[in-house]
Amino acid sequence: MSAAPTVRAVIARHCQELLADPLLHGDPTLRDIAAQCRQPLRVLLVGNVSTGKSTLLNALIAGPLAATAFEETTSSVTWYHGPELTDPPLPDPGHRSVTTDFPLAGRVMLGDSPGLNTLSDNPRETLRMLGGSDLTGAAAAFVCVLVGGRVDQWAEGLEELAAFSAGPFDLVGNIVVVMAKVDEVDEAVDDIERRVSGDTTTTFRFAAVNQLMAAAARTGAVDDRIVAALDRLRTLPVVHGRSAPAWDRLAEEVGTSLPPGHLKALEQVVGAPAWLPALVAATAGMTTAGAVSEQFERMSRIRTLEAVLSDLADDSDLFTSTAAVLRLRRLAARLKPRPAALVRARLADLTATMHTSGLHRRAAARLVRHTDVGSGLTEHERAAAQALLRWPDAEAEGGAPPASLLSPAPPPSPDTSAAGGDTSDRKTAAEVDAGAVLARWTAYEADPFRDSRSREVAALVIETARHRLRTTRQEES
Repeated sequence: MSAAPTVRAVIARHCQELLADPLLHGDPTLRDIAAQCRQPLRVLLVGNVSTGKSTLLNALIAGPLAATAFEETTSSVTWYHGPELTDPPLPDPGHRSVTTDFPLAGRVMLGDSPGLNTLSDNPRETLRMLGGSDLTGAAAAFVCVLVGGRVDQWAEGLEELAAFSAGPFDLVGNIVVVMAKVDEVDEAVDDIERRVSGDTTTTFRFAAVNQLMAAAARTGAVDDRIVAALDRLRTLPVVHGRSAPAWDRLAEEVGTSLPPGHLKALEQVVGAPAWLPALVAATAGMTTAGAVSEQFERMSRIRTLEAVLSDLADDSDLFTSTAAVLRLRRLAARLKPRPAALVRARLADLTATMHTSGLHRRAAARLVRHTDVGSGLTEHERAAAQALLRWPDAEAEGGAPPASLLSPAPPPSPDTSAAGGDTSDRKTAAEVDAGAVLARWTAYEADPFRDSRSREVAALVIETARHRLRTTRQEES
């Protein structure tokens, strides 16, 4: 039996059929929705000027392709994609595309956008992607780059972004907050994570990254000068004190024992000296640029961010389909009556098909993983529920999801999971005791103090567990 088409493939087909109608022929939004549904997950990087957004992008794409400077350098949206895409359609004629191979190529398209806190016209390009315009939803996931851990300054914007992108599947997890320039903050990364997660009611993933170290490791900037500088600093008592000394103090201590430029090269790839003591200790005994570069990459935490983005890519069908449905709804709202009726009829056909029931289960799995749905249950019980909700064979059941899951929900409670994400839900349905899940979640649903969304998710878990038990009995007979 062939696999069912992805929901985004079904949406793309609907869009192509709509474009064939004379009333909608050539509509740019429909064309882009169809293209988006055939592409890897579109992830847009947003932030203010000089937050290190382009440096972070260079680390993610493993090459110095994005221009970096203290002043405003990004004037339009640029999409970075893998070589498997040849001249891909883009959301807007003013956007650019760059082909490059990088660790997540083939799974995501990374968009670099103009900074938001300038008086130029450039921020308009970013704002068109974030809310209320014809391009809203053209990116299905967002990386919001902040500095200093000041999420309170972005709380309103994050909540608006979550509301615009939540969609018909009660979506969570498509917003990633990255604290960049973490080397400049005198606070433990874990403490920053806990504080940031409590600063807003919006559910988001979080990662703190030293993007200078990450970019240096991946662009070949860690060379023999860096190795020599670290080796010399390792002999200085001042580096092993309670606090890291300033770079000018280190320059005085080093004197002429290093060739000119070596210490400056280290400063350029490390940033503020707060991480120097740990870096010096971690690279002890390393004599090659390759080994030191590997340590730079590990310490930078760029892999934590990539793990989050990889997790989003695992649910690309959910995120892209959600964005596409939202775009179709907004398109219908601004079209004239006759073409609007055509789009709405297609939306009705789409939501009536059982293809979308799998998306509701995947959205529910993310709710269990990233919100307080299922609170009070053990991690094993929550993980088992997630595994069942992600079970592909459940699609055959075709049961309709609870009606309220078809409408956007209010922002859920803050994500308190680790930045890298809990991997305990990566079980398979075959490894799960469906009977135990059924019993435990039936009791959970029966609690009169549960909120409506928790009850709806529990109902999906129960329905899927029952189907799994029926399928197991049929296979055994």
